[in-house]
Amino acid sequence: MPIPLILITAILCFILMHNIKRSKAMAEEQSARFWQREAEADNVRRQDISSLNYIYIPIETLPFGVDTTPEVQEAEAIIRRLDSTQILNLSQYTNTDLKMEYGAANLNFLSQCDERFTLLIRTLYQWACLLSEHDHIPEAVRVATYCIEIGSDISGCYYMLADYYRAHNDTDSIKELLERAEAITGLQADSIKDYLNKSLE
Repeated sequence: MPIPLILITAILCFILMHNIKRSKAMAEEQSARFWQREAEADNVRRQDISSLNYIYIPIETLPFGVDTTPEVQEAEAIIRRLDSTQILNLSQYTNTDLKMEYGAANLNFLSQCDERFTLLIRTLYQWACLLSEHDHIPEAVRVATYCIEIGSDISGCYYMLADYYRAHNDTDSIKELLERAEAITGLQADSIKDYLNKSLE
């Protein structure tokens, strides 16, 4: 005997309501855990951050002055300004993580350090692209390499270096890039690793 349509509809409605209720309960639980941890983080006392891995910009080895176009000079000026500041790569932390680890009183300073890191890697990538466009290839490679060494997850830096190394049959350097890419956790991680693996084929 076939099941009446009204019964099927009732069963489906019951399942749907059950799933909605369950999802709502899970969301409320996650929210409660978040706010509890946030409250705990706000009460963490200031920690010593003097020994953190602050980024050093090797002004003396980067290729300043090889290109005098206004765009390149602007990029160089930004990097020179950043050299006199404190910079940290904190992309793996949330604000709550930072407060839990180093104290709420340090959050503003640490956030500024991380913002400078973002500006630094974006400017380095822009500089490398401009140098490459103007046929300063070895200099572009030097800048892109430094950008990756300090923890950049900008895919263009990896692609630029992979193309350069592949053109020079330097598979060892591509493998080194791939090792560095394993530490990337951002949205570009998979596409970067796929590109590097294809560069090895």
